[in-house]
Amino acid sequence: MANIVNLLTNSQKEIVEKVIVALKNSGVAIVPTDTVYGLVCDGENDCAKENVYLLKNRPESKPLIGFIRDIEIAKNIAYIPDGFLSFISNRWPGRHTFIFQSKIESSYIVGNDKTIALRIPDYPLINNLCDSFSILASTSANISFSKSACCIEKIDAELLEKVAIVVDGGEILGRESAIWDMTEGIPQLIRGRVLFVCSGNSCRSPMAQALLKNVIGDKKIEVLSAGTDTNFSGRASKATIDVLRETGISIENFVSTLLTEHLVECADLIFVMEEKHRERVLEIMPQAMDKIFVLNVPDPAGGDIFQYREIRDIIKERIEREVLTRIKI
Repeated sequence: MANIVNLLTNSQKEIVEKVIVALKNSGVAIVPTDTVYGLVCDGENDCAKENVYLLKNRPESKPLIGFIRDIEIAKNIAYIPDGFLSFISNRWPGRHTFIFQSKIESSYIVGNDKTIALRIPDYPLINNLCDSFSILASTSANISFSKSACCIEKIDAELLEKVAIVVDGGEILGRESAIWDMTEGIPQLIRGRVLFVCSGNSCRSPMAQALLKNVIGDKKIEVLSAGTDTNFSGRASKATIDVLRETGISIENFVSTLLTEHLVECADLIFVMEEKHRERVLEIMPQAMDKIFVLNVPDPAGGDIFQYREIRDIIKERIEREVLTRIKI
């Protein structure tokens, strides 16, 4: 069994020193982060990185993520357009991984397409480790294609036995980082959460949620919807159900949700139907400004089935024009 140290009962400084020693001796560590438990090693040590792949049974076609100390280091190792700096700075440090064109060559971190995925975690333990390494190579602490772990107890026993050191930080968030492709003209979400917002969460946003899910299928993007009004029916309207059924989509079991600060905070992209919905989101969380987009879809509530069909088709067009340009599928 690997050496297990408890972050909650031991000195963080001593733990950092122990992990640094392990990593500088080509070891691999299991550590908590601000997202899920991760495997980390010295990003400049090819033997250690190769061991990560063996431990996880990870396909070599999938590069590791680089943990770095600050955005200046990111600029030194990746091509970051100036126009993206504000977007990135609003999310770093934090649960966002960005894929850039790489300036460097590094096995197992730089992909065959010459891209590199970087993140600055919002977690003191990782940030302190990054002070001693130019880059840490990282991936989730699980066997490939199995669920990421939110606590030590949910990590495969074989992994715990084969790494050099394990840091037990208790139960953590357990949600993987959002991943953005920054190699095109606009940031494109690869993994994360999309939220649609309307007033009652009974017509437009449920339609948008269902239509987008139907387009993207089983991707690593979660699609949700919510309403800004406190007085809503709790279900999708009959006309909404009917016009979606005409396209082969069933939402009979849909349950309406009230927009909350938690939903806004956890969403990576927010598409609202009208300007008033954007204003409401900003009342809840002013710093959400750069993830909100207005689709300009009128409210069909009270209209006949023909109006609902028209709104359905407008939403489909807006998804193609506005939403899918910001999602990489």
